[in-house]
Amino acid sequence: MENKHKTTIDRLLDFMVYKNLNDNKLTKLANLSVGLIGRARRNKSGLHTDTIEKILHTFPELNPTWLLTGNGSMLLDSNDIPKDKPVINESDTLIDEIFITQKDIIYMLKKKYFKV
Repeated sequence: MENKHKTTIDRLLDFMVYKNLNDNKLTKLANLSVGLIGRARRNKSGLHTDTIEKILHTFPELNPTWLLTGNGSMLLDSNDIPKDKPVINESDTLIDEIFITQKDIIYMLKKKYFKV
């Protein structure tokens, strides 16, 4: 399938493959609603602007023009990435996932033992 005929969600899925992200990892890293990516994938639906903004904020190396239109390359040139936004690499993703999992476990334990 030619890139220009892909939808925004198709291109996002291409980026997820490139970054080795599944729906759950992306959802947690970008602070998205649970199930949002899966629903968009199943329904071949678009993404709301607030969702796209969160994804672009989380992954500053992702080229917004490519994500929305398919034009250009998937990744921005390193000179175009804002210096105040570090690029998340695979080890950062793993560390973030560990911290999120720990927070989830702590929450579940508090809920179980302290009726939060």
